[in-house]
Parts: sequence; structure tokens; C-alpha cells
Amino acid sequence: MDEELLFECPICDDITPHDILKRQESKKHIKLTVKCLNCGYVHDVEKNIKLKDVKVIISRYGESEKKVSQLPVDEVLKVGDIINIFGEDVEITSIETTKRVMSSKVEDIQTIWAKSLNIPKKVGISINDRDTTYSINILVPQDYVFDNETTYRVGRMFFKIKMIKTEKGTFKREIARKIKRIYANSSRPVRNYEDLTENIV
Repeated sequence: MDEELLFECPICDDITPHDILKRQESKKHIKLTVKCLNCGYVHDVEKNIKLKDVKVIISRYGESEKKVSQLPVDEVLKVGDIINIFGEDVEITSIETTKRVMSSKVEDIQTIWAKSLNIPKKVGISINDRDTTYSINILVPQDYVFDNETTYRVGRMFFKIKMIKTEKGTFKREIARKIKRIYANSSRPVRNYEDLTENIV
């Protein structure tokens, strides 16, 4: 049993628990084939989905594009959710109703701000080398993992991560998609390292 919901059963003439046997879903319509757990009767349940035009502002490397997408009014979205807008996966960074909120029903949303996940992530790294701090930017896949155990190389410089800053705090290990900035210290050259030289922008 994958999913159990309450529906009206024509045989029991009552609202009873059902198993969902099959689901067909389009943007504006959903059709379920369900089985009553009381009597075993199999029947179809159909429902139209009400949609709302929502303005979505998608950020890519500091440049923004405005799109209007139709989303189900009953769906609840929150900051951090990943949604698909015209074939592009984006992560919600801010939601506006009559004010900025962390989550809301689509029915109340006026604007969604999001960042594209279909492009490489630009990560800023500050490398401290004694009295000098070097700042570089690199492009890596969104799911690339940084950690404080690995030695990295950029050009002639080797470094180890001291701290990874995200929206939710600082960490020693994190995927690129969630990183705001990396702080590192220069280190001695080693045989085993991750070379990021070609990723510099």
C-alpha cells in the first residue's frame, strides 16, 4: 500500500479509506483509480485542479528573468523548495504575498524569487595566505560536495577549507547549491588533491 486517502465509496455510500492503485495527472486535471478498503470496490476519482498565474523571477549569475507560471492554488510552497518552471529546475529563495514570508499557499502568492539549478553554481572562495587574502570564483555542478578534509588546488595555490557559509549557518561539508561563501587557508602541496584550476571564472 503506497498511499491511503479518504474518498466516498459508491457501494458503502460513505467516506472510507482507499488505496490508490493508479494516478494520472496533468497540469489541470487529476484522475485516480482507487480501491475501497472496506468493501474492495475499485472506481475512478477525477478532480480538476485550479491554477493561478504567479510571477517567478529566476536568478542566473546575478541576472534575473521574469516568467509567469501557472501553479495549483492549493499547493503550499516554502523557501528552499525546488520547482520546475518551463522545464527549468529552480530553488525558491523568497516568497511574497502581501509581505515576505517563508511559506504560503499558491493562492496567496504574488511573486516567487528563485535561483536556477540548471546552470553550474558560482562559488566564491576566500583563501588566507599568511597576511594576504585571495578571493576567487569557481563554477562547479550544483551537487558538487566541498569538505574540510580535502586539499584543493587553484593554479599554484593549495588550500583546505576552514568554514563553509550557508543561509542556515556554517558547516565543514556542504553541496555547492547551498553555499554562500567558502573560507579557507593555504596549505602545503600534497600528492592527493582536487584540482579546481579549470573551474576558475
